[in-house]
Amino acid sequence: MKKILKQTLTTILMISILLTQAVVSAGWLPGSTAAAAESKDPSVKAKGAIVYCATTGEVVWEKNADKKYNPASMTKLMTCLLAIENLDLKKEVEVTAEATNVIPTKIYLQAGEKITVEDLLYAALLESANDAAMALAIATSGSVEEFAKLMNQRAKSIGCTKTNFVNPSGLAGEGHRTTARDMALISAEAFQNSTLRKIAGTLEYTIEKTNKAEERKLENGNLFLDGGTQKIPTGEISVKKYKGVFGGKTGTTEEQVATMTVGLDYDGLELYAVILGSTMDKRYSDIRKLLNYGKENVAKYVVFEKGTEFEAAKLKGGATNRVNGAAADPGYINLPEGASASLVTTQAVYEEDLTAPVKKDQKIGTVEIYLADELVRSIDLLAAENVEKGWFLSRFGITNFQTVVICTVLALVAVFFIAIFTLRAINMKKKKRRRQQQIMEAARRELEREQSMKQRGWPY
Repeated sequence: MKKILKQTLTTILMISILLTQAVVSAGWLPGSTAAAAESKDPSVKAKGAIVYCATTGEVVWEKNADKKYNPASMTKLMTCLLAIENLDLKKEVEVTAEATNVIPTKIYLQAGEKITVEDLLYAALLESANDAAMALAIATSGSVEEFAKLMNQRAKSIGCTKTNFVNPSGLAGEGHRTTARDMALISAEAFQNSTLRKIAGTLEYTIEKTNKAEERKLENGNLFLDGGTQKIPTGEISVKKYKGVFGGKTGTTEEQVATMTVGLDYDGLELYAVILGSTMDKRYSDIRKLLNYGKENVAKYVVFEKGTEFEAAKLKGGATNRVNGAAADPGYINLPEGASASLVTTQAVYEEDLTAPVKKDQKIGTVEIYLADELVRSIDLLAAENVEKGWFLSRFGITNFQTVVICTVLALVAVFFIAIFTLRAINMKKKKRRRQQQIMEAARRELEREQSMKQRGWPY
């Protein structure tokens, strides 16, 4: 009986062990490796998406990031950036009829209405007003066509390779396309502008009465800033505030396809989440998943602070022959979990044939940050001080101080040799005088001897 009981218990134990291994390997248990791996891969409805760390220039996660989609009203980030860069905020714009001839969303500008650039920016970024975007474009470039050219030039200047804008609002247009990767670059560039960043982070704004319209109240359509609800074709969604979000821009096509870009400040790192081709009901949940993923998968490591000086660069033709390079930005990188800080190295790379004069804060090179011998980031190096053009010997790499030392030494050597030659000349004159005196003395003595002999009558 005992033997049978022992065999039964052994069999039950073996079955339990096998079942446990099967459950764990399948990822059914919380905390299992498979479950953890699955949780790390955000599942989003969007067709194209990206999580981008602008601080380090690193893509944290992506999905079809190079496939082209309609950006919809995210386009207005580029529109507003260009308007800020080219127009005075206080400039009063007279709205043209063309600017008013667009479909909503809009603030219903009227032809001939006079309104400031600043008010139009708030309307475009908070209410996503298509008429405000059109008015800004025409005020900047004179026409939508010329403004679109400016938009595409600016996009290329920041590294976008698959973006083509045909209008300033994001309304449907043939060939009006971008990618998640390009939109992340555009977002990062736009939010580097302090004016745009301030406007996009404003919850409410009032446009005062104009010559054609009464006072207008604007509310920010980015619900992550303060939480809220939004009506959509299938009902209503509720969105909680996301701590650290400083701005963003939503977009919706006529077919109710949703897009969005959001900027997040997290532990000193600037993260951007971009989605294209999502749905109205999944837009905010998609972005939230991407932001959460970004926070879980970046770890800031401070390699050096802004202003840190690196080994001096060689300089030609200057008052000094070297100039220190100072980091233009903090050296932050994402240090993967488990990676040792000892794997992080830096190397200063200066411009060849750097020639004086050099002005303080002039770019003179870059400092490269490596992780396990792989380049992960480059930061500009700026001249830490002014270096004026040097004196005549500077062309040979000799500094002004060294020139002074050389000239002083040469002068001392010259004085030394002049002194020696002078002393030798004086000594020679003294010797000659003494010799002459000796000869004269000898002649005098001889003359005295001869006179003495004559007096005595000696023949010799």
